Amino acid sequence: MPLDPPIGPDDHVTGPDDAVVHLVHYGDFECPYSKDVYDIVTEIRERHPDRVRLAFRHFPVRSHPHALAAAVAAEAAGRQGAFWPFHDRLYAHQLQLRPDQLVGHAEALGLDGAAVRAALDDEGGAAPVLAQKRAGVRSGVRSTLGLWIDNVWYEEDALEDALVDRVIRPLQEAEA
Repeated sequence: MPLDPPIGPDDHVTGPDDAVVHLVHYGDFECPYSKDVYDIVTEIRERHPDRVRLAFRHFPVRSHPHALAAAVAAEAAGRQGAFWPFHDRLYAHQLQLRPDQLVGHAEALGLDGAAVRAALDDEGGAAPVLAQKRAGVRSGVRSTLGLWIDNVWYEEDALEDALVDRVIRPLQEAEA
């Protein structure tokens, strides 16, 4: 099943369009498995900053009570031009995702905390986040321990081998 929709202008994307490897992470800021994927992708991107393109899409899991609010707050930070710093901060502070803490994270990054609070209080604020999750489900995403690598979905046990074969080796070959 292909990635649907493909990476587009509404996605949060970092890295060059002509990257060697294109990744899409459907993540949950409260999920330890999603954090594992985040850590691996971060390390790869630090080693190969000009060769990896990453898109992030929300996939808040119901069993994580603060994941949806964290995603809504991240979108509010994105409207202030700071999605990626906020994204990184949330993964660094996974146990601090209650609404007041989310506002505090925004303010710590110099963002408008009141705008984040307003987004959290807006009943319609979750709609874009949940739309991303539904698109992920339609594309075959079932777990936050997974990653789209060049438009192919890998999850759980298959992810480790795919990272070596589909990400690390091509990046090393591109450097040679």
